[in-house]
Amino acid sequence: METADRAAQAAAPRQRRVGTLTLGIVLVAAGVGMLASMFWSGFRPEWLLKASPCILILLGAETLLSARGGGRVKYDWLGMILCFVLTGTALCMYGAAWWLANVEIGGYQSRWAGEEVYEMSYAYFNGMDSHTLRLEAGDTLWGQVDTCNGWLEVEISDDEGNTLCDGFPANRAEAIPIERTGNYIVLVCGHRAGGGFSFRRIPAEEPALEAVPAPESESAPEESELPAA
Repeated sequence: METADRAAQAAAPRQRRVGTLTLGIVLVAAGVGMLASMFWSGFRPEWLLKASPCILILLGAETLLSARGGGRVKYDWLGMILCFVLTGTALCMYGAAWWLANVEIGGYQSRWAGEEVYEMSYAYFNGMDSHTLRLEAGDTLWGQVDTCNGWLEVEISDDEGNTLCDGFPANRAEAIPIERTGNYIVLVCGHRAGGGFSFRRIPAEEPALEAVPAPESESAPEESELPAA
């Protein structure tokens, strides 16, 4: 009798608790992602957060395919807890990915802005910033963007809404001639950028910034007495 019961149990389809296959795939993917982040400098950890909806897809596919195969899925309280943990993890990871992609985060180490200069350096800049420069006709707006990671979008327009520059090359300087006196708005939008930028006015009577010689390290001459009349 006991032998017959064992044979019946062996012949019966083996039940598998729901969520175990998805859990195994998630653990393997997380381990591979962590390993890649250690040895591949170009790997970005937020990719794992953006892939979080795959957890729900795998869990739903596992449930549907297992139910179609003859009900070999075991729905007990441990299986329900496992599904709840996987679903909660996916939702939390999705929320973190959405927040990183949509919430503006701006952090800069230094910012200097005046009527003729607008400069900023930052380790992480994910957001928007702007400043208005006062420029005269015949001036040159000299700008330079240095980017070590991410990217920075630049738009320069006058007070009438005319666009002078929509996009700025990275890691090199450019000079924009000014044809009309007025206020010019420099709008920058950082996308997880690191580096810095500088925009400054070069008056018409001065040479280009690259041609300005370095100041000599000499002390200023003392004032001489006025000659006698």
